Amino acid sequence: MTVSQQTMRFDRSALVLFGTRLLGKMDVAEEDARITSDLLVRADERGVSTHGLVRLVPYARRIGAGLVNPRPDLKVTVRRPGFAMIDADDGLGQVTTSKGVRVALEQARENGFAIVGLHNSHHHGMCAPYAEALAREGLIGIVMTNTASLMAPTNSSRRMLGNNPLAIAMPRGDQFPPVVLDIAFSTVAFGAIQRLLAQGADVPEGWVHDENGEWIRDAATAVAKGIMAPIGGHKGYGLALMVEFLTAALTDSNSLDQVGSLFRTPPIHMRVGHLIIGIDPGGLLDRDRFSGRVNEICAKIVSAPPNPGKGPVILPGEPERAKELEAGRSGVPLSTAIIGELSAFAKDFGLSMPAPRELTEVK
Repeated sequence: MTVSQQTMRFDRSALVLFGTRLLGKMDVAEEDARITSDLLVRADERGVSTHGLVRLVPYARRIGAGLVNPRPDLKVTVRRPGFAMIDADDGLGQVTTSKGVRVALEQARENGFAIVGLHNSHHHGMCAPYAEALAREGLIGIVMTNTASLMAPTNSSRRMLGNNPLAIAMPRGDQFPPVVLDIAFSTVAFGAIQRLLAQGADVPEGWVHDENGEWIRDAATAVAKGIMAPIGGHKGYGLALMVEFLTAALTDSNSLDQVGSLFRTPPIHMRVGHLIIGIDPGGLLDRDRFSGRVNEICAKIVSAPPNPGKGPVILPGEPERAKELEAGRSGVPLSTAIIGELSAFAKDFGLSMPAPRELTEVK
């Protein structure tokens, strides 16, 4: 049974400042704290609360436990035409991946493409903002990461492989925002199970199973020891495995069950790998011609007749973009459950949540 929640809306700047101050209490440098907080708030703006400000709590706890370096010494250890490797020094993933994007832009401008690996990093939240940052500069942006073990390989009952998110952002010129696909290779995000637990709801069949392959319906059991089902069965497993190779192996970072979890025990370092790819379409085709072709394809796709009773055909990333625009008008939404968790944690550091704009009911 799903229970209703109340959602409060906040000014974006107030939430970013709150997150910056909280991370500052954990000895994170001010600019690094601002970058991290800004990206977490962006997830809440886009309706992806599983990767929003609520992640401040496990981040801060892991910093306090010595599992994240609050002041990493980021070093470019490899730099050759089109390629770079960055040692993240166990730092916050938002900080290290943001630096990786800047290096990728430099490399792509000089060489027409960029492949940037990040070694020994931490959870970096949504992949989409990093890929989109490249696309807004005219590049095809591809960003991926490995994660803590959540899924079992096909024909196994042992949780070994992360759901390994991947984002691809396609530039469309100056007229339109990029098309952005951001997916993980499990049927749903792990945070969706946590949200069901907070709501007192059951887990739908097909999302999480036990070691015997039986579907888990109880959210508490699913969060504690469930095995996430991959999208498309063996296809999702295969795609997640390829991302593992491209992130963990190619950057020489932790892999599979070596990767620590934000929530599950034992508490160990993550030291994951991220891979950033930037492609200048001008290397193969006139940029305006390329964006024209992309927009032609988009126009044909969205003109497809919808199924009866369904909404219009949309492009990947459009629902999140619509929510972000609404948040810009009405404020960033946070559920009362998330507010309560953040408030209780921040109180220990002498901080409090900013004042909200309004209160609404959501199901």
